[in-house]
Amino acid sequence: MSTTDFRPIGLLLRRLDQLIEERFDATLGARGVTRRQWQLLRTLEAGPGSSATLTASLAPFLAPGEPVETHLSPLLGGGYVEDRAGVYTVTAAGRDLLADLGAAVRGIRDVSTAGITADDYTRTLDTLAAMIANLEPALGTDVVTSDR
Repeated sequence: MSTTDFRPIGLLLRRLDQLIEERFDATLGARGVTRRQWQLLRTLEAGPGSSATLTASLAPFLAPGEPVETHLSPLLGGGYVEDRAGVYTVTAAGRDLLADLGAAVRGIRDVSTAGITADDYTRTLDTLAAMIANLEPALGTDVVTSDR
């Protein structure tokens, strides 16, 4: 099958990512939280973490060289996260915030997947994972296709 038979997946993925970011920014921003702060709270909800572990967890979402502390500082200042000798934990106020934000995030997920069956959603994730697996080993090589 030639690439002209496909929709421009890169364009669709970028647009979807943009819309997800915008929706999260609007929804979480109305509550004074950024998406990265939400991700930090969710990570810490699973258990305490150091700056290094939090950076590793959020690495796919951080700009190169961006310190996780940029997003952690407001959570510390707001009393949502506590620093115990370099180990960060969620406070009671942070758990309350997570409960409130959880409902808002579920709303975003419900809107974004409306009309999509569980099987279609799973198939989409599997397809995207396969495309990633196909392309990751090809980084740095000139991939030639039969339709050139």
